[in-house]
Amino acid sequence: MSLVGALARCILAVLSFLQRLLPHRKGTIPEAGFILNKLLESVFGDDNLLKLEFLTDFYEDFGLFRFDNKIYIFDQKLTQTVINKLEKGAHDYLENSPLKDTILGSTNRSPEVRRAIATIFRKSVLEEKGNLIIKDVEKFCDNIADEANAGQLVNVTDWSLRMAMDVVGHMLLQLDMHALEGQQKLLLKCLMTILHRCYALGEITADSKEFKEANDTFEKLTTKILADALKIEDRHEEKRLVVKLHEACGFDLARDNMKLFLMAGSETTAATIPVLVYLLTTYTDVQEELREEVDENIDALYKDPSLALPKLEAVLKEVLRVYPIAPFISRQTLEEVNVGDFTFEANTDIKAFTWGIHRSQRQWSKSKEFIPFRFLDNTSRVSSKMYIPFGAGSRVCIGQHLAWLELKIATAVMLHRFNISKVPETRTLRFVTDWAHAVVHPDKDLLFRFEVR
Repeated sequence: MSLVGALARCILAVLSFLQRLLPHRKGTIPEAGFILNKLLESVFGDDNLLKLEFLTDFYEDFGLFRFDNKIYIFDQKLTQTVINKLEKGAHDYLENSPLKDTILGSTNRSPEVRRAIATIFRKSVLEEKGNLIIKDVEKFCDNIADEANAGQLVNVTDWSLRMAMDVVGHMLLQLDMHALEGQQKLLLKCLMTILHRCYALGEITADSKEFKEANDTFEKLTTKILADALKIEDRHEEKRLVVKLHEACGFDLARDNMKLFLMAGSETTAATIPVLVYLLTTYTDVQEELREEVDENIDALYKDPSLALPKLEAVLKEVLRVYPIAPFISRQTLEEVNVGDFTFEANTDIKAFTWGIHRSQRQWSKSKEFIPFRFLDNTSRVSSKMYIPFGAGSRVCIGQHLAWLELKIATAVMLHRFNISKVPETRTLRFVTDWAHAVVHPDKDLLFRFEVR
């Protein structure tokens, strides 16, 4: 850090101390002024996620703050009220995104579409089909083993994205995507261009030629995938999801919601697995302890994918606490609203700041530390109500059970089959944020050494 940055950090520490001593009026929504913003820029540069995390601690006694014309909330009662009371009502939500007409972004959501989707996302339904995830995870590990045996480093980011796409294909769409076999390179390239290069890294804009070409290609590819899927004759009494969607909302909206599954369903899991592997290679004793649990239960897990693995699941929960892939939950006021002591004007963008909530000193002991087995010891956790990695309320992530099942199985099988370690080429864990779709992920691909056991 530069001398200016170090000095700015010292000043911020002093201001934070003084802030806690000053009285504040009820109903006040604080906002960082010119000087505070300049200090934040000196310390954090253009990383708004770290700025917001600092402001969460800085305005701890207020429970919320205003930043960049949005209100970020992290007080427990206020957060719960806002999530349950307000709706995602912005008329221009995801306006330039391929997901704008899906159930994620459309303000005119069809109940028929939701009913068609809801059944397949039930926890019991997903667990019954868990063997499909196991098959994809095994193929994922087979590819990693080939590279490991050839002495190559493994790009966990790339392989995780391919695996996640195949899982979405099998579990949700009843389609063979063959991404792990290299058959979806163009589709994956489109996803990376749209979600990473544009929305997360800001290397291109949504009105750039490259973005438009990627978006058009993505539309053509998903149109063909859906058209081919609808030609397949159903062999079971239960209709496939693609058929239900097509019957509920027609071809175009069915395709758009299929985009949601392919993009959101693949990206979030693919963003989490490299973070998990990074932490397991940092805490090698934890990796070994989890491996012992997995080795003892691997046969039972293959027979019953819903099998509980307490230590592994505790670590997964802690990963999603410290590094929640969905860093905030969006709400908007359609009219003036009173919530507790606060008045929010109409058309106010409000973010329940999950990243700050999960790292709040008031909510968690040693809040910014990764405590692997925190969730095995409830005394180290201040409030279970403020653990919301998949959101909360009526807009809770519909894919949470699939994500959890996939993460658990993938982690278990990887640990059973490999010893994993960092190498000089392993990048330090840093994050970029896709503010439009509310997703964080590592800024670079993460490489590791895998040793076949």
